[in-house]
Amino acid sequence: MRSVTSTRDQLRAIAVEMFAETGLSQTSLRAIAKQAQVSPALLVHHFSSKERLIEECITQTLGRWVLEESAVMGEAEANRVDNWRALMVKGKTQLRFFRQVMISGGTYAQRLFDAAVLESETLLEAMHTEGRLRDIGDRRVVAVLLATSGLGSAILLSHIENNLGGAIGSRDVAERLFEANNELMEKGIFVSLEDKKGEGRERERVQR
Repeated sequence: MRSVTSTRDQLRAIAVEMFAETGLSQTSLRAIAKQAQVSPALLVHHFSSKERLIEECITQTLGRWVLEESAVMGEAEANRVDNWRALMVKGKTQLRFFRQVMISGGTYAQRLFDAAVLESETLLEAMHTEGRLRDIGDRRVVAVLLATSGLGSAILLSHIENNLGGAIGSRDVAERLFEANNELMEKGIFVSLEDKKGEGRERERVQR
């Protein structure tokens, strides 16, 4: 006999798949119940309403995604790209779900974005504790930028794949994205004017 928890998890997983495929407003509780081969009353029993079901889908899906992505980043460097590729392949439904939530706008999009910012702040705090984070002036703004980058990528996923010439889970595209992201996050890509002036002065000193 299935437990209440496992039943809720299965119903929520089916709902995420259907929301990802057809959107939030176009997916009814009745349609989810039919796909799950249960009565609509059972969905109402577990989640009270469609609104509550969507909220749980957002919270659980984002939380799981962040945990899995954080685990990949904590892997040995030699394994990161392959594990990140596997995450992208396995997580295609989650990414499409995030896209549907964001393009739906309104309360759900705001809830997802706020949750993503909070998760990003938690990640930054953990990295700071581990000594892996540089000193940054405004951690909330950085968290907002990270959330914007992550959810923006979900919204623009098909455009990203078209531009890079392959699926995000393919080896070539995954390696290019992973390396570029690491370069941005760990090294930065801009040279400050002060650094440039300093390099010029150093070259002048050497030439003398």
